[in-house]
Formats: sequence, structure tokens, C-alpha cells
Amino acid sequence: MCSILGSILLVVFVSSAHAQRSSTAEVDAEIARGAAAERQNDLAAALSAYERAIALNPSRADAYDRRGFVLGRLGRTAEAIAAFERAVTLAPTSFEAQYHLGATRWWTKDLDGALVALQAAVRLQPAHAEARYYLGLTLKQQGRRVDALEHLREAVRLNPRLVPPHLQLGLVLQELGDVDGAVEALEAAAAIEPASVDVQNSLGLALVQKGDGDRAVSTFRTLVASQPTNVTARLNLGTAFLQRGDLDAATAVFREAIALQPDNAEAHYNLGLALKQKDAFDAAEVELRRATQLDTALSEAPFTLGVVLWQTGRAVEAVRAFRDAIARRADNADAHYMLGTVLKQQGDSAAAVTEFRMTIEHRPTSAEAQLSLGQVLTQLGQKDEADKAFAEAARLNQRKSDAQASVFAVAAGKEKLKAADIPGAIGALREAVRLAPDNPQAHYQLALALQRSGARADAAVHFAEAQKLAPYLRPPAIDAHR
Repeated sequence: MCSILGSILLVVFVSSAHAQRSSTAEVDAEIARGAAAERQNDLAAALSAYERAIALNPSRADAYDRRGFVLGRLGRTAEAIAAFERAVTLAPTSFEAQYHLGATRWWTKDLDGALVALQAAVRLQPAHAEARYYLGLTLKQQGRRVDALEHLREAVRLNPRLVPPHLQLGLVLQELGDVDGAVEALEAAAAIEPASVDVQNSLGLALVQKGDGDRAVSTFRTLVASQPTNVTARLNLGTAFLQRGDLDAATAVFREAIALQPDNAEAHYNLGLALKQKDAFDAAEVELRRATQLDTALSEAPFTLGVVLWQTGRAVEAVRAFRDAIARRADNADAHYMLGTVLKQQGDSAAAVTEFRMTIEHRPTSAEAQLSLGQVLTQLGQKDEADKAFAEAARLNQRKSDAQASVFAVAAGKEKLKAADIPGAIGALREAVRLAPDNPQAHYQLALALQRSGARADAAVHFAEAQKLAPYLRPPAIDAHR
């Protein structure tokens, strides 16, 4: 009896194992059919194959992942996300499922959801450049630029030929204040894909911020030549001309932009700004009023209009324009300051005090606002408060002077470092730090000099301070054989 039962159980076991092998083989075959159909761009056939695979074995995460990928290509995004989520549930350690889920959630602007999946993907495959890129991009869009920097730099290192990581790295560095680093990253992107409008536009703007007007003009001219109807490129070309001080060229370019888009508020504003700088006040007023009407959110247009009105002796109208600018953007420190200045001239001291205080609230480093506040408070007989404002104005002016001196000291220290005068470099750079403790370059260059002198512990302190002030400043790699 026992031997008969044992034989039956053996047969059942063998049959079950055979069925399992058969089922696995059938699922693999369906997945292979789906992949072949994808290569032929027959998405309907691919989807059917993956769905047959799931029907044969509902626990196959790879089938759900491929089904989600095809659904995404078909534009059925919600279904794709559901398929990726099922794949992740079945196989949390599947890189492909986590990566596809994260990238698709990013596409739908679910940044929190994308972050979780992409972090998991990067943990599973740290050397995957695209996963690093999407993780960096998600962090950037969440406002976590410092965290994004690490992943974008790693994406560029892992795959130097990928353009998007170079582009986004450049944009993050620009936002963090490293304009030289931004230009370098964007130039790398442009070298790989010279025809990219986004890359060329971003590079041109970084060059404008850097103060390299000639190269910015050249970059935007090339872009305009390749895309004559690209109004944004023309506006940026005009801005580059403005920075270079070529007002006639800027004016001509802004007029061309208006001819292409007559209702473009930014084009009218920029033209008005250029005309103002040419002292063509009547023509500037026309353009600025037009910009003010076209875009009710553009605070700069009524502000600049107010300046023109004030410069041409129409203080009452200027007050209205400055109030309009503030209504559009309450933290417009320039508008508050100019409004306070006009009100002070009109003898409305109490109202002027309010505006100068608002300027200081929105721009605490404004020595001019503190000085003007002190003057008005003196007129009002509030001597103690006036003295405080004057003292703060003096402190801010001294701080500005020290910051400028610190920049010169850094330059001197770098020259001495280049000439191998290490003690001289350290002396100049310690002075730069003393003058402006919040100058990241002073700390960074001092750290480099200290490192070369062998004072590595002291160097580490200043490297850390430099990176705290400017996260893009990374200590250089140390040669272990030195």
C-alpha cells in the first residue's frame, strides 16, 4: 500500500515539475515574442504577447514591466504606471521595474513618487547613467539643487556622451552661482549636439551672466540664423547686445522680435529698456506702457516706466507706476525704494519711511535704503531710530567694501599660488577670509594653498566651509602617492 502511494506521489511530483517547466518555457517564449514585436515596432502584437505571458504566470514581474513599457509607448500612461507598480510589488529588486516606474512618474509630474522609485533604481544599479540623470532631474525640480548636483555629475561621468545630463548640470550650477562651471557643462553639451536649441540658448544665457558679451552674441546669432522665427532666441540676442553696450543693435533686434510677435510683452519691455538707456524717453514710454498692458504680471514694465516718468519730471504718474509694480510683485525691492524716494521728494515722509522699511525687509543688504531711511527719520525728529539706520548703512557699506577687497586678495593669492609662493599665497588668502568670511572662493583657494603646504587638517576645515557656502566647490582628489 505504501509503495503504491509513494508511486502516485512521485508521478504527481514529476508531472507538476514538468508542468512548471512547461509553463516557464511558454512564458519565456511569449516574452521573447513580445520583444521581437517591439523591435518591429508592432506594439499591439507586443502587448498581446506580454498579456499572454501574464495570463500563463501572473507572478512574472518582467512580463508586467514589459507590458508597462509598451503601454507607455502607446500613450496609456496610467495603465503603464499600474503595470510597473505591479512589477515592483512582485520584484522590488528589479532595476528595470523601479527605473521605468520612476521615469514614468516623473513624466506625469509625480515628483515624490518618482523620487522613491528612482532612488531604489540607483541603489540597485549605481552605475546606470540614465537612472542617475532622472534622479538628479527630479531632485532639481523639487528645489534640492545640491542633492541633484551629485547625481547629475555622476551621470555625466558615467556617460559623457549623454547631452541632457550636461545640460541640466549646467543649469543647476548656474542656479547655485557657479557660472564658470555652468558654461563648461553647457559647452560640453553643445560640442556633442550643436544643433540643440535648448543647449545653445542655455549656453548663451550663461555667457551673458558670466559677462562674456561677445561670445553670448555669437552664440545667439548662430541660433537666430538657424531659427529665424525663434523669438526667444532674438530676445536673448538683444539682451546680449544690451550687456555689451551696443544699444543700436539691441534696439534693432527687439524691433525684429516685435515684428514676429506684435503682442509679445517681453519684447516691448526690452525695447523700452534699450530706448531708455539711449535717453529716448518718449519712445521708451510708449513701449513700456504697451508691455504693462500686455502682461499684467510683468512687474519690471511698470517699474521701468515709473523710472522714466520720474526722470522726465512726472512724479505723480511715477508713484502710480511704482505702486502698480508693487501690486504685481510685493517683494519688488527696487520699486519700494523708488516709491520711497519719490514720496520723500514730495514731502510725504511717513509714507516714505514705510517704503524704505519695505525695501530693507525684501533686501536687507541695501545700504542705500538704510541711508534714505535715516534721512527721513531725521526729518521726522526720530533721532535714535535715524542713528540706527545710519549705523547700519555704514556697516553695510563697509561690508561691501570688505567684500570687494576680499575678491582682490583672492586674485592676489591665486597669482602667488601659481608662482609657487605658498607662504605669500596663504597670507593673502587668510586676509581674504578675514575681510569676507562668507566668500567661498577665499576659503577654497586658501584650502588649496594649505593643502600644498602640507597642512591638510587646516585645509579640510576651509574646504568644508567653502562647500557649505558654495556646494559646487568640491575638494580636488588627493594623489595617494604624494
